[in-house]
Amino acid sequence: MRTILRFGMLLSALIAPPLAAQSTTTAATARDSMVFLRIRDGSTVVGSLARESAESLWVVTGGGRLTFAKAAIRERRNVRASDVHDGEYWAPNPHDTRLFFGPTARMLDAGDGYFSDFYLFFVNGSYGVTDRVMFGGGMSVFPSSDFSNNVFYLTPKLSLVKGERFNVAAGALVGFAGHANGSAGLLYVTATNGDADDALTYGLGWAYSQGKIGGDATLMLGGTKRVSRRVMLMTENYFFTGSGGGYVLPMYGIRFVGDRLSTDLGFLNFVGKGESGIFPGIPWVGFALKF
Repeated sequence: MRTILRFGMLLSALIAPPLAAQSTTTAATARDSMVFLRIRDGSTVVGSLARESAESLWVVTGGGRLTFAKAAIRERRNVRASDVHDGEYWAPNPHDTRLFFGPTARMLDAGDGYFSDFYLFFVNGSYGVTDRVMFGGGMSVFPSSDFSNNVFYLTPKLSLVKGERFNVAAGALVGFAGHANGSAGLLYVTATNGDADDALTYGLGWAYSQGKIGGDATLMLGGTKRVSRRVMLMTENYFFTGSGGGYVLPMYGIRFVGDRLSTDLGFLNFVGKGESGIFPGIPWVGFALKF
């Protein structure tokens, strides 16, 4: 555990912005709160809410002050100033609790949840029990004369440190396969530094089977970089250490970001022990729907 804490403190110190800068950003965001409106004719407006009555809204935009009848507004949403770029609203990453597969240290809010699927045959779901506790699970859905031969798993996660830009969480992947006795899976601790769009995630995991932890820790290093309203670059990499180690599983690709739906397209590779991998890699396809 000391090794984990030292590792997290070192990386967070290297990439965290100065405290004064964080405070300034937070204060500016609080002052510059914005509102997003979707009008019934299909158009959208982003601006500062100047005034509100029982029947109308007055919004200040880059083009001036506009008045809208509430009856003409289909959707109204408070947004952060940091989500507005050149007058255009960028919806936050709806699936920031995970990368392609591995968890970040961010949590679902209490009452929020998501359904996800990757490679078509693996379905998953998770729910925010509280702001610090998530519980989920999933399974494979391969056709079989005996459906119990599929893989079933649980994915609990607990927030240890919860902040705007720095988070630490611990969790597990508890798997059950067919008629096998007992479970196997992974115990992990992970940290995420950054916001929902641009962040670095790093963590350590230990495989276990039949109630026993075996082998050395596996290091995960990943990150996201938002490059446009709908596109985010993403990477997720696993480094296997120890006497049987020397292997790396690199993943890289793109996340397409919607208001509630995200779609991941990427490539998975294998490098190590004389294996140089293949280019560009094994395709990865997945999506997640937040509710």
